[in-house]
Amino acid sequence: MKHLVFILILIFSVDLSAQKNTGKHAKELDKYFTALTDLGKFNGNVLVSQDGQILLDQSYNILGKANDLNVNQKSTFIIASVSKVFIKYGILKLAEQGKIKLSDHLNTFIPDFPAGNKISVENLLYHQSGLPREIKDYEKYESLSLEKTIELAKAEKLQFEPGTNTLYSNVGYFILHYIIDKSAEKGYQHFIENEIIKKYQLKNTGEFNSAHSLSNFAYGFDREAGKIIPISQTSINRFETGNYYSTTADLYSFSKKLLSGENMKKEQALKMFKDGLLIQAGGRPGYRAYYYQNLKSKITFIFTSNFSDMPFQKVTEDVISLLEDKPYTVPKEINKKAITVSDDILKKYTGQFTLDLDQSQTFTVTLENHFLYITDKGGEKTKIYPESETSFFDTPDSEDSYTFSLQSNGTYALTIISTGIPLKTTRTK
Repeated sequence: MKHLVFILILIFSVDLSAQKNTGKHAKELDKYFTALTDLGKFNGNVLVSQDGQILLDQSYNILGKANDLNVNQKSTFIIASVSKVFIKYGILKLAEQGKIKLSDHLNTFIPDFPAGNKISVENLLYHQSGLPREIKDYEKYESLSLEKTIELAKAEKLQFEPGTNTLYSNVGYFILHYIIDKSAEKGYQHFIENEIIKKYQLKNTGEFNSAHSLSNFAYGFDREAGKIIPISQTSINRFETGNYYSTTADLYSFSKKLLSGENMKKEQALKMFKDGLLIQAGGRPGYRAYYYQNLKSKITFIFTSNFSDMPFQKVTEDVISLLEDKPYTVPKEINKKAITVSDDILKKYTGQFTLDLDQSQTFTVTLENHFLYITDKGGEKTKIYPESETSFFDTPDSEDSYTFSLQSNGTYALTIISTGIPLKTTRTK
């Protein structure tokens, strides 16, 4: 009897401890996003769950701004590259139906695609095709048909031998979109609508490019010269593949049913994950979105935002650290101070730098009137101020930065921290 009482006490204590920890996490999450919003660095919806229990499901709005910026639980957002979750699912569903094989090579679907005999569907799915991140000069296109996109993709050079490395590639997912369109009996749109949206009962999800009108649509905003402004209409009507809109509720519903075996065999659905993780970030002018599902920790973290000037990388890392009881920092006000650095030191940093992830993107650093300026490929010129001899900033209240580091060959490499995401470059001139 005493032994039984001890076991019951132990179980009850563990349960109370779990509840206490859950309550603590819920409060910490709300405190974190409230602080971030109060600083004017987040506007959107957040949903976090652990062990199947929702810890946070809330809208956050930057105060004192136009009503057009404000969102609520019913708001629909463009989710940008989070759409790749649906593209990935579509390919795996076609493979389950026997209409394609993951081992099929690209030349099965596009006979004249260069190196198509080397690139498999699986390579494309897991970003191991060797194709670059973006189509060259993609910024100049406002709209492109899928067929024209494939023609442009044929002109791209492989960055490495397929299957030997990993490089995130939007080009690869354009091609997967095309494969779904050609392999599904009634085409891409019908297939996605029936196999995902209807079967998972996603009531507020769809392809934005084909939508005539959307209720509760969250228009996108950005920050320019310190002011929050709406983005241009052309920034919304993008040609990117899988240009979906959705809600945190729909994305969470999808995550809960994904491994149920109801719509796809669990063994097949597990291929959505790598090492037990399904992570997809999305971003474009005016929008940020994130999907994180961890099978081991049973953490699901989803957010949708109609404001793109946020410390993306820091937020995604902090939230997971918070939930795993690891160190993190609550957002606080930043006020960087500029120092004086001699022209002799500044001259060492001048030159041309190419983005490692997308070699079509270049940045030119020049020295003018004792200050460094960075000019991007599009010609936008930004003045940067030294915080130390190697670290620079353009806005004193932002975590974004520009850091120069000495390489073994005696030249300096540049790392750009943009919305919390480190972008490494290599000096080319």
